[in-house]
Amino acid sequence: MKTTILARDLMKQFVRQLQSNAPVRHAAAFLLRHGISGAPVLDEHGNWMGVFTQNDLARFVERRLRPPKGERTLEAREADQNLFAMTPDRFGETPVREFMTPGMFTVFPESTVDEVVHTLTANRIHRVFVIEEKGGVLLGVITSMDVLRWMDRANRTGRQRTSLARK
Repeated sequence: MKTTILARDLMKQFVRQLQSNAPVRHAAAFLLRHGISGAPVLDEHGNWMGVFTQNDLARFVERRLRPPKGERTLEAREADQNLFAMTPDRFGETPVREFMTPGMFTVFPESTVDEVVHTLTANRIHRVFVIEEKGGVLLGVITSMDVLRWMDRANRTGRQRTSLARK
């Protein structure tokens, strides 16, 4: 008998969150301290705005170090110049909302593991947030590592059953 695994079975209920006005240096330290690669960002009213990840930091640094090239708009060239002129102190004090990825990918507690995996792979992301269907309250988070751990447990359990059946 095969049991359907749902998002509520995989999710971690405690979701570490960042405030949108947190300095990026504090947000980076927060990720490192908690051993996570990303966290949702909340506005001053407690509503989620997006996600801040290690990829967001890497993207910003890469963009800052890449020299401007080709024909581009005046606005784009000015934005690049602002990036190149940013001192480490100013960079570290910049609010996390300026680095985050807007929006969040979500599933409902009753979503199947197949739907969770599809959401992760189709959107090329490492975490999906579990929300209530009514009201959109954040209930938990599922990371790609959570799915891999579940697969590992299921595979080991299956191998143990198979070896017991052979005895």
